[in-house]
Amino acid sequence: MDDIHNKVELSVLENSRLMKLIKPYIYGLTLLLTLGTSCQEHTKKQMDTTTITNTGTNAPITTDKFYWQETISCPTGYPIDVYHGSLEWDGGSTSLYLGTHGGPWGITGRSMSSGVKGVPKHLDVIWLSYAEDTFYHVDTAIDYDKMVRLFREGYPSKDANGEMRNEKYNYIVVGMAPGGVVVIWLSGPGRQVEVGRYKGDKIVIPAEEIAQLDSHEKLLFSSEYRKEIMENEKIVPKEFQHKNKNQSIPFHLWDSYRERYSWRPVFVVQNEGKMEDVFFANFNGEQEEIIKENIPTADYVSRAIPNTFNFGWRAANGKRYGGTVKFDEKEIVAAFSEIHKVDKKANIEIEFRVNQLNTFITVVLKSNGKEIPLTNSDVKVYESRKK
Repeated sequence: MDDIHNKVELSVLENSRLMKLIKPYIYGLTLLLTLGTSCQEHTKKQMDTTTITNTGTNAPITTDKFYWQETISCPTGYPIDVYHGSLEWDGGSTSLYLGTHGGPWGITGRSMSSGVKGVPKHLDVIWLSYAEDTFYHVDTAIDYDKMVRLFREGYPSKDANGEMRNEKYNYIVVGMAPGGVVVIWLSGPGRQVEVGRYKGDKIVIPAEEIAQLDSHEKLLFSSEYRKEIMENEKIVPKEFQHKNKNQSIPFHLWDSYRERYSWRPVFVVQNEGKMEDVFFANFNGEQEEIIKENIPTADYVSRAIPNTFNFGWRAANGKRYGGTVKFDEKEIVAAFSEIHKVDKKANIEIEFRVNQLNTFITVVLKSNGKEIPLTNSDVKVYESRKK
């Protein structure tokens, strides 16, 4: 887990800092313990619907319950800390006070609870954006109906034996980006989908409230401590510290990631090889796995621009290979924009072509006879140990 440790002198203030710094590791240990239970309960992720009587109107209130865990997320380079707040449903809530988080955007992090719980209807959270040195507060209803539908439906997947199964979402991810942007995703093995985008407002925590906090909580209000967080390479990698130095924060970036295009992946493996495994992540935090049977005929779907693709394919000689393509953000965004500028309803293909030696993958964006090679992609190919 991408969390914090700095050497700390034995003074009262520095001891407080140490407690704050090791707290995420304590949460991480708790996560490992809960994951053991999570794996056992994974097969029991079934809906448990109860009916509660409203004594005021005698009208039944149906509360849908599913197995899930909460977690938070933020973009790399823009760490956050939840001051307090939670996801709330009828008769319950779960805290999002989960320690300092450093990204990447959309990635699931630590959690403090798991089990069958109600589906949240409301989000009420105050958090600190370290890069902005600013607190935000979001207090909003969230898309309960969409989450219930997604929890109920699940999505097609395969088990370890290659048998088809209906997989279930098991995480609710709350992402917080600069400018008060909040995005909620539902996540499960091989799939993550956006539930909705919300907006927090800047707030100032009253001095009298700060005065009543314990020494650990007060660290959030220490300018020296905030500086330490931003300089901690385990939270903000050195490359991002250099990249962001003296640069203004791109406040609209995470909203721009949410723009959707109609596209599908197409795979060409030389010498009659066949693509067998495909997983990709998009800049907007969504993720998707395409099961083997659907790879040759993948449909055009309205999706955000992809960030990374991972593949597995089998050559004609029976050997298996794997590969990863990580796109250059500026290049692929410009390519999609160029096609979209001509035809906003264009269907776009992203063609991945494996060479004859199974040592490289080229990528080309195609639409209506137009082709744009993506030559700046970071490509890695290897021979797989998987049989």
